[in-house]
Amino acid sequence: MNLPAVPAGLPAAWPVEQNLRSWLSHLNRQGRLGQVRSCVEPDQEVSTVLESLDGQRAVLFRDVAGSEFPLVGNTVRSRFDLAEAMGCLPDETATRYLAALARPRPWVPVSDQSAPVLANRFDDEELLSKLPLTVQHEHDAGRYLTSALIVARDPRTGATNLSINRMLAVGERHLHTLVLPGRLHRILAASERRGLDLDVAVVLGVDPLLGLASQAPATDRELDDLEVASALRTTPLPVVCCPTNGLPVPAEAEFVLAGRFRADVREPEGPFGEFPRTYGPSAPAPVIELTAGWHRDAAVCQTILSGGREHFLLGGIAREAALLRTLRWAHPEVVAVRLTEAGSCRLHAVVAVSPAGAGSSMNVLLSTLGATGAVKHAIVVDDDVDIHDDEQVGWAVATRVQADRDVLVVPRAAGSGLDPSSEGRTTAKLGIDATVAGDARSRHARMRTSPRRPEWIERFLAEATCS
Repeated sequence: MNLPAVPAGLPAAWPVEQNLRSWLSHLNRQGRLGQVRSCVEPDQEVSTVLESLDGQRAVLFRDVAGSEFPLVGNTVRSRFDLAEAMGCLPDETATRYLAALARPRPWVPVSDQSAPVLANRFDDEELLSKLPLTVQHEHDAGRYLTSALIVARDPRTGATNLSINRMLAVGERHLHTLVLPGRLHRILAASERRGLDLDVAVVLGVDPLLGLASQAPATDRELDDLEVASALRTTPLPVVCCPTNGLPVPAEAEFVLAGRFRADVREPEGPFGEFPRTYGPSAPAPVIELTAGWHRDAAVCQTILSGGREHFLLGGIAREAALLRTLRWAHPEVVAVRLTEAGSCRLHAVVAVSPAGAGSSMNVLLSTLGATGAVKHAIVVDDDVDIHDDEQVGWAVATRVQADRDVLVVPRAAGSGLDPSSEGRTTAKLGIDATVAGDARSRHARMRTSPRRPEWIERFLAEATCS
């Protein structure tokens, strides 16, 4: 595969043509894409390399044993990458995502002949075995799709739902699929109550903005996720109808597989390494039966390292946006929210607030712990603390907290079933109020420098770093 060149004049911006290929070209131009040309085994060799370079480099594996297609992973290394894709600063990602939820934009239909993803059809009995699907962890149940988007239509609203689900490949045409509570779960349940199979498309090889759109809040039942993706982009998203079932799919994706959830069919799925970096258990799961597939010329397959930065951040930004929206509705003093990487962008929250009345920070703390089941540890800080700097958050806890006054424990709350420390879905929640009361602010003021010639500082720094 020849990576397309990034257009001249865009050294630090993503090109207007926004798809996986242009994103890889951008990463390559910025020196953030590594390429492995030696033949790698899909059984844990790929995932070991990705884990070793997690947060550092995207990796393109040009030769994966048993497959004709190359494979890429770690396509999102950090919040900086997502901010770059979204066209905003790293601390603006949640608000940028909220803007797309508030103002979704219609996508642009394209014809079958104009859609790159339909250029080639899988024309024999082999399908899943042609793809470079990986075994990521030593106790995983088998080869998994970890980055694919499931496209389904809500029959009640007509809205398109996108979701990333772990899917165990069984044979050539069956995917045992974990479907957690959410929009897809509701759509599938409604279809099964009527005794009907549910048509789906499985899309592989997409850019980070489509990945983000797939994580839109499950409570927004009227929301069309393809329109969220379109709103996140600089230009409307090109969409084509999947030939066998008419579902709208991204026209510039690398692969699309048509299929259906078989009504009331359940087969074993799991164990599989999950976001807490421990294994999710085996359980009966819905089954997708694939019927056809298409791919681009020189297609590139994609994987997401489970328990890696890409996994955390794609889900974390959407969760931050939803939490920020909920908190601001009740607490106007909330300035920003961060779900930390240490908590897999799910279990730990940090909230910054502007000064307000006595007790307001504790109310924000209670709302944070109650707004989403997954969050079990929350810290509220003043807005003079950069919540994206772990050292500053730790400093606030170290210097502004008295445990007998500022720490709250909530027992027997609903939490994440994947948290290995929980009992089923029951967990204890911890809140820390690391804010300062108004009458004590002078005692807690941070040391600062105030040079007489601030305009010279940049010159001094340039000299110091070049010497």
